[in-house]
Amino acid sequence: MADEPVSALDVSVQAQVLNLLQDLQNELGLTYILIAHNLSVVRYICDQVAVMYVGKIVELADTDELYGNPLHPYTSALLSAVPDANPNVEFNPVPLQGEVADPSQEYGGCNFAERCEYAKDICFQKVPELLNISNDEHPHYISCHLAGELSLKGII
Repeated sequence: MADEPVSALDVSVQAQVLNLLQDLQNELGLTYILIAHNLSVVRYICDQVAVMYVGKIVELADTDELYGNPLHPYTSALLSAVPDANPNVEFNPVPLQGEVADPSQEYGGCNFAERCEYAKDICFQKVPELLNISNDEHPHYISCHLAGELSLKGII
């Protein structure tokens, strides 16, 4: 388990550590649980990604699937905050309104509903289940009442 393993390191040292982790993973068949806020690091190292909001998984999928086809509004907002290396690509992060939900409180609905621009009544009334919505061998789990209704933007 690695919790923010490169967050306090210089960029060149970050690259060396990430390459070492990847080499060890390939040579020894290791599995890592990586906790990170840097989505570029997550994309580089991870085969699968779980996105959490206030301590609960809201989306879980293979990395390429999640980055290219996010299904939860929070995932899409996070990915929109990753600047593109191409200076010709316009940077338009999705601003999240409101305050982060209090993890010590029980909500009658989705923890993200207060900040979600797509929220409907059901989002405030019923906690969404984490369900696999994929029909193939690569599961894509989503905890959102609006899964399948929204067309969200990825970064691949």
